[in-house]
Amino acid sequence: MPDKRDYYDILGVDRRASKDNIKTAYRNLAKKFHPDLNKDNPKLAEEKFKEISEAYEVLIDDNKRARYDQYGHAGVAADFSKEGFTWRDFSHISDLEDIFGHDIFSDFFGRGSIFSDFFGTRRWGFEQSGKSVKRVQVEITLEQAYRGVSTEVATPHMETCADCSGTGGAKGSVAKTCENCKGKGEIQQEQLQGFGRIIKIGTCPVCGGRGKIIDHPCISCHGSGEIQRLDKINVKIPPGVDSGTTLRVQADKAGGRLKEDIYVIISVQPHSFFHRQGSDIYLEKTVMLTEATLGSKVEVPTLDGNALMKIPPGTQTDTLLRLRGSGMPHLKGHGYGDQYVRVIVRTPKNLTKKQKELLEEFQTIEREKGIT
Repeated sequence: MPDKRDYYDILGVDRRASKDNIKTAYRNLAKKFHPDLNKDNPKLAEEKFKEISEAYEVLIDDNKRARYDQYGHAGVAADFSKEGFTWRDFSHISDLEDIFGHDIFSDFFGRGSIFSDFFGTRRWGFEQSGKSVKRVQVEITLEQAYRGVSTEVATPHMETCADCSGTGGAKGSVAKTCENCKGKGEIQQEQLQGFGRIIKIGTCPVCGGRGKIIDHPCISCHGSGEIQRLDKINVKIPPGVDSGTTLRVQADKAGGRLKEDIYVIISVQPHSFFHRQGSDIYLEKTVMLTEATLGSKVEVPTLDGNALMKIPPGTQTDTLLRLRGSGMPHLKGHGYGDQYVRVIVRTPKNLTKKQKELLEEFQTIEREKGIT
């Protein structure tokens, strides 16, 4: 099996590229390899589209990008399925919407293409019954992801304004017919092209498509006829979630507090010194030269408080030591991952005269050992 390509090479960006550069590169490549624009070889386009999306999933995420830069593909392997990256692992649906528009769902739904797995009922729940859903982004800390957390989620919906009954006008006012569109709400424009003409129909810019002009708008809805309300509900986020984890909250099980289903997409903030890789946690610990040489027990932080870790005699810098069961809870199963501590041996500075004499004596003995 050939080696996987470098993510930076796939997107054609420098390793120091900013997020804006990465987004621009992905936007351009996504349009280039859109399957509908590659009728001659749609299969190859689908494979390319998936490849650039995998690279984007990693490089646009600060946490994943840091692990990739340090450990390569092995550093992000635990973020994907066992068989590798699949569309279920892609957590930047909103970026695709920005590129192709919300119609991407209707364009690809049910075609059996690469998008049917990603945008179909298995993850996002856009059922053929037409039930409306909304997505809400929730950001939590790594500590909250470790323990689980209950948080309030609010989603907006529009209601008819009670003060004007949806007319948009203040009480006692009368709406006038828009003279620009003659009350139709839309206007036609004709353009000559070649030997024919093109008729374009668009929303009237004067009345905004309402067909009427409101001289005295309702002060509650400012003439729109609608008021925005918030649906609020507490969502229980289970221990072990990671960025991209999606939780579904069904309206019919929310006790009337939701007008429609919502999907809560989790984003876990990067930690200042813990680095997550799947269910495992990585940490660097600096120890003294004597602790590494003679062996010792040192205190290290974990997500469940401090723990004592044994440093074996003769430990070298960059040695990885494991604390079993001190990682993240397994989201789909029992138990915990492990915590790996990378030991950094600190060389002492500003030695006293006594320390220098002792180290020189130690050096002499080491040399004698080497001679004999």
